[in-house]
Amino acid sequence: MTRRPQPERPRSGVGCASPAHGRRSRIAVWYLAVLTVLVCAGAPGAQSQSPARPVSADFAAPGPVVPLDEPAMSAIGGLRAEALAAHIALLASPAFEGRGLGGRGLESAAEYVAAQLSLAGIGPVDAAAPPANPAAPYFHPVAVRQIARASCDVRVETRWGEAAEIRTYRGGVDAACPELAPAVMTAPLVFAGYGIRETSPARDDYLGLDVQGKIVLIRAGLPPGQEWQRADLRARYAAEGGRQRFAAKAQLAASAGARAVIAIEPPAFSSSLASGSDAPAPVFYLPDAPDLDAGIPVVRLSAAAGEAILAGSGQPGSASAATQARPAGMTSTLTFGGDERLVVSRNVIGMIRGSDPARRDEAIVIGAHMDHLGQSGHTMYPGADDNASGVAALIEIARAFAAGGRAPRRTIIFAFWTGEEEGHLGSEHYVKHPAWPLERTAVYLNLDMIAHPWTAGELETLVSDSRLERGGEFFARVKPADFVELGVADSAPDLAPVLIKAARATGLALHLDWTDGKSGGSDYRAFARKGRPFVRFFGNYFDGYHEPTDTVERLDPGQVLKMARLALAAAWTLADR
Repeated sequence: MTRRPQPERPRSGVGCASPAHGRRSRIAVWYLAVLTVLVCAGAPGAQSQSPARPVSADFAAPGPVVPLDEPAMSAIGGLRAEALAAHIALLASPAFEGRGLGGRGLESAAEYVAAQLSLAGIGPVDAAAPPANPAAPYFHPVAVRQIARASCDVRVETRWGEAAEIRTYRGGVDAACPELAPAVMTAPLVFAGYGIRETSPARDDYLGLDVQGKIVLIRAGLPPGQEWQRADLRARYAAEGGRQRFAAKAQLAASAGARAVIAIEPPAFSSSLASGSDAPAPVFYLPDAPDLDAGIPVVRLSAAAGEAILAGSGQPGSASAATQARPAGMTSTLTFGGDERLVVSRNVIGMIRGSDPARRDEAIVIGAHMDHLGQSGHTMYPGADDNASGVAALIEIARAFAAGGRAPRRTIIFAFWTGEEEGHLGSEHYVKHPAWPLERTAVYLNLDMIAHPWTAGELETLVSDSRLERGGEFFARVKPADFVELGVADSAPDLAPVLIKAARATGLALHLDWTDGKSGGSDYRAFARKGRPFVRFFGNYFDGYHEPTDTVERLDPGQVLKMARLALAAAWTLADR
């Protein structure tokens, strides 16, 4: 899964406590914290289920298995936990080096997936004359722009009549730079205290302040006073990680119209700069589409540099006096740079043509991302759950479809994405250059992190919060390991009976989480933004998420099997109706 939260609706223990840990693309970590703050604050649009729909209609209680037709049940019965475990173990092994974008491991994973499709008898979308490399027709190139060793300069110009004072502060010496495409930004500089707006304790650093189109200078942390030391305020504004610490402040500045934030760190920040622990990680973009979801830039400045800027406004340089300073007549120019190179990665796409001449021009697309976080120094991030589990399931689902006696009426597209962890790059490229026309794509199904189940506590909270009638009975009947929540496009209510039918065919309890998906944390987002219906198959976060401990030993192949069977049942039913 991308380095952002998956569910649009948080649940107990998931979402509001950021699952972001470990070596990640730092710009995505910052966005993860922003989005987490929005979700936990109840941001509009985070849950868009129609209030007219009865709550009970979104739950399917466990009960006797209600089988689908024979070809579908035969395909479902052909899935094996042992095969899933073998794929996961290989993809998460050191030989694949964490499958990081731009690395050898991800390219090896693409070769492996293409070979599996070919061995299963699944053809490519374009069945041209066989090339020298039999895997080549399955590959769909995705050109990606990589920016490494990001750098920045902060130039501050203060004018006093005809006179001007110019100071320049350097990334890596005075500042930590965000990972951005090369750009130059010039705007008036405005000081906004601690950059906080709270009702309790009451404080609004933006009251009467016009920051539209400007760069905002703010201080780290919280104002003086014991009333500001509450745990929730410290989590929001004084987190250990620098980007998490400024996430809520940056979001507030952006909502007020600011173009960027310069954040003054405490004195100890200089030690982090000197050690290189805040050095920017490489970042990736599609050549024509920087990741606008990352929010406004945040440049973190040393305390000495920040005090110099405030002193340059004519105010005393001490911290106590500077907190009330409002620099006037100041302009800042932020210059972002870095080393750029072109990386050509690959989606892997296979196809089974539909059996009905009247339906085969319409397709169901099933996708899972192949990439993970790669390596950092001598540390590898295996990504067994994220997302070797989804890739393994999709390989075996494709094999089961191919081994069946009859293909479903509609065409099935199997898509293995690159670059999801760096901003859904493979799926974003696909929806702009689809292998199958989007207007003839009926539904997209996404498999991401399917190896860990809900906990009993989370399930109990869901039942309670949703105010399900006779919810206690539902909770008493459901084993958490046999429960799945599917994210479903709120524009496609006709998907509900299909998904409930699939759950009953595979013996699972179900909840449907209706969402527009346009801010989602996995590849379904690209399809949602193009107006295509989607279903999100996702298990749960766990304490190894985006850590070196996301290993095959930590997951249960039996749980992957349950999710794979449910996805296969849903895909077959959608493709054959």
